Amino acid sequence: MNSNQEQNMPFGGTSRKYPYKCNSCGLENDVEDIVIDAFVALMEYKRGEMPKLECPCGGTLLYNPQKSPPEGR
Repeated sequence: MNSNQEQNMPFGGTSRKYPYKCNSCGLENDVEDIVIDAFVALMEYKRGEMPKLECPCGGTLLYNPQKSPPEGR
C-alpha cells in the first residue's frame, strides 16, 4: 500500500469508550464506539438507546453510565 492510499483510508482518529456492566457476574468493561455503532447499524434502536451485549459468562452487559470507581478507592 503506498502512502497515498494510507492517507485516503477512513480509519483513525480517537475512539470513545462506553462503560458496560454484566447483570449476572458484575464484570465491568469499556466497549469501544465502533462496536456500539455496529450493533446500532444492525438492530433497530431508538435515538440515545444503548444496545445490550452478551457477557462471556452468558449474562447481559448493560450500558452503565454510573461506572464503579477502581478498586482501592
